[in-house]
Amino acid sequence: MKKHFILIIVIICFNSKAMTQNKFIERLEDVHPFFTKLDLSLQIKKIDQQETTSNQDWLVGIKTNFNNVGIDNNLNTISVDFLATKKIVSSGANIIFKHSWRQQNKNISTSVDTNNSKFSIDYIHPLLKNANGINDQLNTDLSNINIQISKLNIAEQKEAFILIQLKKFIDLAYIQERLIIDNQRLDLATQELTLVKQKFKMAVIDKVDVLLQEDAYHSAKQRQLQTQQYLNILRYELSIILDINLYSVKAEFDLYKPYIINKEDDLKQYLLANSRILKIADLNQDLLELQLKSDKSNSKAQFDLKLGIINESKNSYYTNSISNPSLSWNIGLDFSYPIGNIQAHSNITKTQIMLAKAKEKKQEQLLNIYAKANVLKQKIKYLVEILELSKAQIKTATARTVEERRRYNNANSQVSFVIAAQNNEQSANLNYIQVFKNYQESVLNFKEIIDQLSPL
Repeated sequence: MKKHFILIIVIICFNSKAMTQNKFIERLEDVHPFFTKLDLSLQIKKIDQQETTSNQDWLVGIKTNFNNVGIDNNLNTISVDFLATKKIVSSGANIIFKHSWRQQNKNISTSVDTNNSKFSIDYIHPLLKNANGINDQLNTDLSNINIQISKLNIAEQKEAFILIQLKKFIDLAYIQERLIIDNQRLDLATQELTLVKQKFKMAVIDKVDVLLQEDAYHSAKQRQLQTQQYLNILRYELSIILDINLYSVKAEFDLYKPYIINKEDDLKQYLLANSRILKIADLNQDLLELQLKSDKSNSKAQFDLKLGIINESKNSYYTNSISNPSLSWNIGLDFSYPIGNIQAHSNITKTQIMLAKAKEKKQEQLLNIYAKANVLKQKIKYLVEILELSKAQIKTATARTVEERRRYNNANSQVSFVIAAQNNEQSANLNYIQVFKNYQESVLNFKEIIDQLSPL
């Protein structure tokens, strides 16, 4: 029964389709809550952005009042006021609609009720301070830029998270290759042990050769088991992260695929044009530029043009008070300016310093990114040279194993030399794939620095 169960597992693993790197990323983005959390945070930012437009709402109000004056005359006054205001943020202007109605009456038989109706429209337009609505639009403009910054920051966080997970994917491909090498070494040790035991039975070799070969077999078996266990643990982890069946966790990845770096590209210019971190730095400068324009506007005098139209009528009947209005209009200028204007000038100076600091910060970030990218670029080149040396090492180790086997078969060497050569050949192969793993991880780090790791 146990054999059948193992066979079923082997069949499932064999038939399971391996994942490419792109499929791995797609699955990760589809199921992992990390990405959902970032998308929700962006939604909150967008709601905050909508909130900044609240100054464009109509403000409507109604006020009613009843007033009684005097004991003998008993004068009653009823008033109803309706007010509607609207800010026109594109110009900074305010428009105010107001309608007032007053009714006065006395509880005396000779008294006559008086109805007063007044309708007015006032328009206030800034000419200096807040001209063109700079201050009114500031929060919305800042919020629009902050949305762009949030999107770039989210892309940076996503890519950093994907980098961590992709290194596990590379590790999976590496362990799969390592298990193949360990299985080959175990198969060879098993065959050698069988052959040595046969030779011992025929009294061709000594007991010590059998013991040495058994030790080699146990060492190979131990390495194979350790690699298998590490592979299983990694598969368990990735199956949970990706929310897929354990036996579907297989990497379809060419560990030996070289990465071509375009030598013709100017890396610094490429980073200036494409780096998200540097784009964020530019947007932060845009925020301060907007703030500086607003600060300069606030430093100007309050100089407003005011226009007004009034329809007012008075009659004993309410209907007549509405139908027979008298028209009047007014125009005026309001001017005010704080002598010294210390706060406004201080704000301008502070924002200018912050802007200069932001520009220097961008240059610092450029140097840091450029240095890291260059270091990784050089590291990739050096690893290619090491890979060539590792190839030569494998070739030498293989030739040594063949020669030691030939000498042992001709009774000119000891079995320990053969085992040592075989172990050395395995170590050379393992070192080769380890260097390739380091190479692929360095490629991932380089792509992440230049924002080419994944299409986000």
